[in-house]
Amino acid sequence: MSKQAKTILFIIVAVIAAALIFYFSGVLKKAPQPSQGPSTSENSSPATSTEPSANQNPGSPAPTSSAAQLTPSIANWQARVTKKPFGIYITPQNSPVQPERFTGYHTGVDFETFSDEQNIDVPIYAICSGPLLTKRTATGYGGIAVQACKLNDEDITVIYGHLRLASISSGIGQELKAGDKLAVLGAGFSQETDGERKHLHLGIHKGTAINILGYVQNPAELQNWIDIIKYLK
Repeated sequence: MSKQAKTILFIIVAVIAAALIFYFSGVLKKAPQPSQGPSTSENSSPATSTEPSANQNPGSPAPTSSAAQLTPSIANWQARVTKKPFGIYITPQNSPVQPERFTGYHTGVDFETFSDEQNIDVPIYAICSGPLLTKRTATGYGGIAVQACKLNDEDITVIYGHLRLASISSGIGQELKAGDKLAVLGAGFSQETDGERKHLHLGIHKGTAINILGYVQNPAELQNWIDIIKYLK
């Protein structure tokens, strides 16, 4: 084979090889690539994605998915809120409880007792976890307990009113867990309830300061209190 023929043959082989390389390169680019996991559009949504979006600051706290919940302090609680819910304006004239000695906007929720519970112990449980701050007698309540807790990562104090003081076995500063038995209700129309009917007054005050007011005179002051009904399980 002459030198000229060899040169022509080499050029033809090179051209064919280049064409084959170009062809298979295009095929490989078009072939589907192995999946690295579910795509956002198919199997997840931006709300559930763990990766920050372009507009999200990775250093900012993630939004809370749902509000915190509190443990009921008394059995069958739904059926007991019949007279004084949170925020109701009470006077001696319009009160559903007679006789009435208080006036103002109710800062807590009253959980009533049933007729067959008047002469038996009605247990009261801690609605959240936190230390017992105080237990004592107070005007309008009789026996009272105040507990420090957190709700949605905010400090709160919980006021349990109309308790039999002697039934509170926990000491000041002792940690209570949600659902722990705290006390029993005081006897109706006795010193244990400061002459009030047998029921539980349950209030939640924002912050760490102990405030046991059962009523406030200005509706704007209710913003310092929380309606427990919104957080019960």
